[in-house]
Amino acid sequence: MKIKACPFCGCRDRRVGIRRMGSKGYRVVCGACGASGPYAAIKAWRDDKMIAQDAARQGWNNRWEE
Repeated sequence: MKIKACPFCGCRDRRVGIRRMGSKGYRVVCGACGASGPYAAIKAWRDDKMIAQDAARQGWNNRWEE
């Protein structure tokens, strides 16, 4: 799943991407303006980090109105 541009500053380049937050979670962060999407946690040891990364992308891409 492709990450959409930042809804605040419009940045579309590599500065918008998945960032690891601590040891058990991820979120999408815009390096241009600092906006961040919802935190997506790995809830159990058996959960794969790819599941959390996909949840972070979905949270970032979810817009109130397009």
